[in-house]
Amino acid sequence: MTKWLWLPQPRPAARLRLYCLAHAGAGASTFSNWGSAAPPDIEIAAIKLPGRESRLNEEPLTRLPAIAQLVSEAILSADNRPFALFGHSAGGKFAIHVAAHLEDTGHCPLHAFISGAPVTLKNDSAIHNLDHDEFIQAVAKRFGPLPVQITDDSEIWRIFERPLRGDMEALETDELSPRPLNTPLTIISGARDNVIDNGNLALWRAWSRCKVHYEVVDADHFSYRTDPRVYLSTIARWLFAKEH
Repeated sequence: MTKWLWLPQPRPAARLRLYCLAHAGAGASTFSNWGSAAPPDIEIAAIKLPGRESRLNEEPLTRLPAIAQLVSEAILSADNRPFALFGHSAGGKFAIHVAAHLEDTGHCPLHAFISGAPVTLKNDSAIHNLDHDEFIQAVAKRFGPLPVQITDDSEIWRIFERPLRGDMEALETDELSPRPLNTPLTIISGARDNVIDNGNLALWRAWSRCKVHYEVVDADHFSYRTDPRVYLSTIARWLFAKEH
């Protein structure tokens, strides 16, 4: 594919593509289970951001406008089929910026699915520039403890830390004010997700001229990595709703 996109299971005959953005610090391989789990009419395209996995030697992007522009360009140059967006946690905020940039250039996604993503962070204090121990503690407080296999191995932590800090900096320097887009939004939350504040999710209504729909699935904050079917069934229902 391209350096920006990975297709876990290519489906050139599928009617549309779903471009997917992972949680903070994660790479495209997070969606490795999504290709086979998706309905036949949906082709999964995972976004490969700089600073991780196959792009490990590149500097992570630290500003949302740059992420939105480059991801949008990758989407528009890759395929001419209709498409939708999916973003989880930090990826949800990235996805809404991508949708806004696409609309600014005259291209409207069929739908944007924002999963496990609050509109605003839990507090106003930035954590991306904290030192090693404070950063790990702050991430644990915000998203849950990181695996000790990552934090206690200096080499693994060095690889994981760079894109995680970059994504956090992008979120914490976000200056885009909510504005009503023409892209329909569905907000997905997990019934067992203890990371996000569900009360914050109502604020997504400011991001669409269409009615914003809310869906609750049987999941915790990171279930989307291992159990994509509960997400994809919701996504397919909304994408093909007009057919029923």
